[in-house]
Amino acid sequence: MSTQRFNITLPDDISEILKTKKNKSEFLAEAVREKTINDKKREVLENAKKLKKYYELDEDLKSLNSLDSQDFVEWE
Repeated sequence: MSTQRFNITLPDDISEILKTKKNKSEFLAEAVREKTINDKKREVLENAKKLKKYYELDEDLKSLNSLDSQDFVEWE
């Protein structure tokens, strides 16, 4: 995997945390990945909540039967 070097400024509390990590680059890369995934999940959930009323009103819509469901929708 190719890499890039960054020069960044971090608050003191984050700097103290990083001092305890053996591989700072790996730790930061994983943190950015997790944050990005969580942001995308939050965005999808917010959009699903906005569309929920339409799916509740129209029985022909099959995608969001339940916001709590983790099942895949079976296509007809």
